[in-house]
Amino acid sequence: MRHEKKKRTFDLNAIQDPSFVKTLTLSELQDLADQIRAFLIEHVAKTGGHLASNLGVVEITLAMYYVFDPDEAEDILFDTGHQSYVHKILTGRAKDFDTLRQTNGLSGFISREESKYDVWESGHSSTSLSAASGFLLADPKRRPVILIGDASLMNGVAFEGLNFLGYRRDYPANPIIILNDNKMGVSNTVGAMASAFRRLRSNRFFLGQKTFLSKHSPGWIHHLGHQIIRSMKALVQQDNIFEDMGYDYYGPYNGHDIKLLIRLFKQAKKTHSPVLIHLLTQKGKGYEFSEKDTEHYHAVAPFDVSTGKPLQDESGMVSYSQAISRYLVEKRAKQDFFVITPAMKVGEALSEFEKKYPASCIDVGIAEEHAVDMAAGVALKGKDVVLFMYSTFAQRAYDEFLNDVCRQDLKVIIGIDHAGFIGGDGPTHQGIYDVSMFMSMPNVILTMPKDEQEAIGLFNYAFSQKHPFVIRYPKDSEPASPLDYDYVADLRWEKLEEGEKAVVVSYGPDVLVLQKIIEEEKLPIALINARCLKPIDEETVFELLKKNCPVLVIEQDVRCGTLYDRIVEKKEQLGFGGKILSLGLPVGAKVPVGKEKDLRAKFGFSQEELAQALKDLLKD
Repeated sequence: MRHEKKKRTFDLNAIQDPSFVKTLTLSELQDLADQIRAFLIEHVAKTGGHLASNLGVVEITLAMYYVFDPDEAEDILFDTGHQSYVHKILTGRAKDFDTLRQTNGLSGFISREESKYDVWESGHSSTSLSAASGFLLADPKRRPVILIGDASLMNGVAFEGLNFLGYRRDYPANPIIILNDNKMGVSNTVGAMASAFRRLRSNRFFLGQKTFLSKHSPGWIHHLGHQIIRSMKALVQQDNIFEDMGYDYYGPYNGHDIKLLIRLFKQAKKTHSPVLIHLLTQKGKGYEFSEKDTEHYHAVAPFDVSTGKPLQDESGMVSYSQAISRYLVEKRAKQDFFVITPAMKVGEALSEFEKKYPASCIDVGIAEEHAVDMAAGVALKGKDVVLFMYSTFAQRAYDEFLNDVCRQDLKVIIGIDHAGFIGGDGPTHQGIYDVSMFMSMPNVILTMPKDEQEAIGLFNYAFSQKHPFVIRYPKDSEPASPLDYDYVADLRWEKLEEGEKAVVVSYGPDVLVLQKIIEEEKLPIALINARCLKPIDEETVFELLKKNCPVLVIEQDVRCGTLYDRIVEKKEQLGFGGKILSLGLPVGAKVPVGKEKDLRAKFGFSQEELAQALKDLLKD
């Protein structure tokens, strides 16, 4: 009777650095891979985080640390933090995973403050190849090893880095690029590059021959076979873009075969030219629910491991994204328009819209700049277009918003999601900079609704006018309630409270928090909902300044070039007295990893601190 070999167990919490990986047998490496997957599922279920992408790179990360040496010869760069959790475990942070994305806890992304092995902070995708170019320029004898996903490689910045690294071949240690091809970003990868990857994956004969040679032949035979197969492919297959760019291309190979990966990485390490290793992986591997639904398990809230369902009951709640998407489905039935988004189809809840109107819903992949200019092109042809992206990603397309949309005064309706504090994601993903960004641009109308009904009203207004129109809204959800899809909001500021001792001006859902405080505390404070930040409502500003009482402007944004500055500017122009005060985030503020309620408290936006700020205003 055959006995199964007993699996070795590891104390992941005791890991100090990745060097121990080099001492393991292939069997032990596979045992470690299985244990890491179970660890990730267990811990991300408690804290939330990026699950599916990390489950897909377990074997790759282990093989990287088995072959490469970040303490001596190589720099290991991760293109996004979405695929760095295994790296964190192997570099001594497993013991901290209960604090992942929690206040004062472990970052969900690469963080140079956490570890010397986090050499490139990568909250946003597609930057690692350009960073590696700089690493090589400064230290040409130290080889960069970059793990990048297929969706990230399609971004323009990644192409620029790929182009440079393939061209500069005179370094003593040229780069090794490991392409993690799981056919997914947040959603399915799109575009001609995705089609090229499909062609590379499709030839099973060559894939089988290469895999056999890599696993079952001495290194010199494998190297010779690699060159022969490249020559054979040239006779029957279209040119390989990577080889044409100067890379020694290996692939595609199975990215979950540790023995094969180690062999490939060792061979690449001996190569003097730039290398690109193309690996096929399964996003969400090892967990049934994430394997079946990789889009929704890309980033998850805490969930029940046994059922895969969220721990928090969200029934009866509707996010701003969901409410706006449902409105657009109804609107599209009556009016023709396009919706464009850069890989945010799931985040913007556009699945139903895409299903009903597939020709009108365009996901361009991780390509924010392209998305903005594409929307500008639609507008120039006289068609209505709605462009969606998160606040933190909008920053990547500053020049396109400024020059190609706003300067040309084009009617592009821009939905900026995840505005304000974003819990869990840390400093790279906060929605606190876009107000300053859009405030500086010509022709743009900049708005933020206090609730979902007002959001729909602003979208209806945006469709009726002819200028760039930005509608910011938070990640928040609200209790589901009937919404009037025909309501059109007024851009004039709304007076919600009539107090005479002081005035508070704000926008977004904070307005409703402030209204509750004023009513419960019976404070003699006037409350203004400044739902249109640009242009300001000059008539209302004139009236509130004429009161000659303290004015407090409350904004969940970095305090630079925001609404506060516009009101102060108007006060100086009109020659009024009275204090104009600001509650916002100081310039240079670094928003740490933490729950949203803790971030609000840290910067003075909790309900208790807002109440105190209002009471202090009455003392002035």
